[in-house]
Amino acid sequence: MSENLVEASIQGTVLVLEMKDPAARNALSRRMLSGLADAVEGAGADILGIVITGAAGCFSAGADFRELKGTRQDLEYDEAVAGLVASLLASDRIVVAAIEGPCMGAAADIALACDYRIAGEGSFMQIPAVRLGLLYNPEAIDRLRRRHRADTVARLLLAGERFDTRAAHDAGLFSRVVPQGDAVRIALEDLRKLEGRHSQAVRATKRLLADLEAGQADMDRWQACRVELLDSEPRRLAIQQAHERFVNKPGTHR
Repeated sequence: MSENLVEASIQGTVLVLEMKDPAARNALSRRMLSGLADAVEGAGADILGIVITGAAGCFSAGADFRELKGTRQDLEYDEAVAGLVASLLASDRIVVAAIEGPCMGAAADIALACDYRIAGEGSFMQIPAVRLGLLYNPEAIDRLRRRHRADTVARLLLAGERFDTRAAHDAGLFSRVVPQGDAVRIALEDLRKLEGRHSQAVRATKRLLADLEAGQADMDRWQACRVELLDSEPRRLAIQQAHERFVNKPGTHR
């Protein structure tokens, strides 16, 4: 896939996408961005979760400076990053960033567009755009402003602060911190719990969250979807299994 810059593997209902350009610290070239977007958009119907990670203990050092000119021509690169972010936001699969080591610049933008982030000890996040004389993509800034505290966004974008593992977790940039080297394993453990019978509920919930964030949720339609799922066969079987567990082990809940 795109000169092997993105290695895709399937583990059950989970698609793992590994950025692979370790010599460049997995810098995000246009080909890598395109490879990631194609894989996310082309995920098979049986895929319920997607894990994005980087090779060799490095998530990504950010933009591939070999492709930047330092002029308005770099808007084309920004559009490639925005295209991948749009694919992540539009996906009805659970997308998890499994972060080890640096997560910088455009890579931080991508990780923060995922549903949540699992980071190994020693990882860090930084967006040093202002130090490069850059106003970061206004649409990305608006998304970060809506999702994170004002002081966190200011520290990240105005100061270009480097958030180490604990600071990133405290600020809500990292959802969970795990032992170094375990981020992918833990992400897979989370997502392997999903089975095909969960697909309708997972996808409906993901779409509703996206609609709510965009301020365009039709609540009547979503209430109708909720009722439809309540009457679905997967729901009936899930409740039946829950009843059986309760009978066998009183006090046990889902």
